[in-house]
Amino acid sequence: MVPSHILPTLPTPASPDDAAAKPPRAIDEARTILRLNSLLRGAITPVRADSVLDLLEPHRPRLTPKPINPLAGMVGQPQGRMLEALLRPIGQIVTDVLLPGVRDHLIDRLVRNQTLHDASLPSAVDVADAMRALVERLRGGGRGHLVAVVHAMEADARATADRLTRDTAPIDEGGIDRLARALLRFEVRRMVLDALGATTALHETTYQARRLARFSLRRATEALDGFSTDRGLRALHASLATLAQADGLVVIAMRNLDDQSESKEESGPFVEPADRKAMTDWLGSVWRLSDTLFDLVGRAAAGGELDDLLFAAMLRQLRSLHHFCADLTHDDRPPTVDTLKDRLIARSLEVGQSLGDHLIASLLAQPPDRRKAERLLTRGRMTAQLLYDMEQDQAVEHLALRLLSAGDALGQNGPTGDSLAVGAIPEQPNATLAGNE
Repeated sequence: MVPSHILPTLPTPASPDDAAAKPPRAIDEARTILRLNSLLRGAITPVRADSVLDLLEPHRPRLTPKPINPLAGMVGQPQGRMLEALLRPIGQIVTDVLLPGVRDHLIDRLVRNQTLHDASLPSAVDVADAMRALVERLRGGGRGHLVAVVHAMEADARATADRLTRDTAPIDEGGIDRLARALLRFEVRRMVLDALGATTALHETTYQARRLARFSLRRATEALDGFSTDRGLRALHASLATLAQADGLVVIAMRNLDDQSESKEESGPFVEPADRKAMTDWLGSVWRLSDTLFDLVGRAAAGGELDDLLFAAMLRQLRSLHHFCADLTHDDRPPTVDTLKDRLIARSLEVGQSLGDHLIASLLAQPPDRRKAERLLTRGRMTAQLLYDMEQDQAVEHLALRLLSAGDALGQNGPTGDSLAVGAIPEQPNATLAGNE
């Protein structure tokens, strides 16, 4: 049981942005404890003892007598005896000032998420390691402060996972990235708890992180399956919001694959491990979505009626899917990811070929179908951008020559043909899917 006077004040709820804008407490104490731990790791000498006393002098309580170097007459004594003699006069400063300060510092950073985005802050893992080392050197002195940090982190991990997994609202812009950032914070918690030697709390935090990773994949799966099912505008926006956060999806998937590697779960004939099932369901939804997108994009590439912004939105999703597959560089990633990446490229190449064929055919028709050609020219430029992002340079060059010829025939190229340069795919679809809303 931790004495009540050692337990820190429970953090008050605050928005992530507000918390990150505040510096953590006791930054000086955190830096001092790192330096002190470094000094105590080396050979203990009277000169080093002077350095330790000078380092701790700014933190000495006002009514505490200034310690005198106890090693002046101990030259040649065993290192253990000299260390013990040095710790005796500085012990009170460490247990009553440094360790409480470091306790508050770690809680502010790891529970309240107060960092002020300051790159000069000492590593939380290094601070935790120094805290544990000093408690061990003091034979358990100040251990209550260490335990307080562990309890606060364990409780926060559980509360964070509970709060995030209760959210049933549709994925919005930034939703996946928020989940990914939460998982990254869990990673820091795990490293700090490991440095503190808190095995039980580490296991609990790992469980909560796994739980959140599975939840995050399920939410992403629901968003993608929604559009595959009804193809309505609302479902499209949910799908777009999810895939627009491809980097966050990679973080979540990497965490899930790490969980599968760390877990000793084994599949049986009737039960699939929960972590693996979450990944399998996610990849299934990605595959189904790609089928849906290529179905709609393929028709549009043949000249079908579809708003250009919706066409761009679908290409953007295909680009995000490719980005996800290309950046998921985990040693244990499922073979399906590589298969899907190859399939995305192959079918995108088919779209580019089909679009170019129909573009030229519309111009060679008697009479030429200028309206259709103009529509396909716009879509061709967007498709060239997709192929460029997929690093399909030869296909881009082939399609660009057709676009240049079509632009000349339609009078849409400037004097230098600059209007046919590969351009960005528009970002905001503002129209509805014909016949689906």
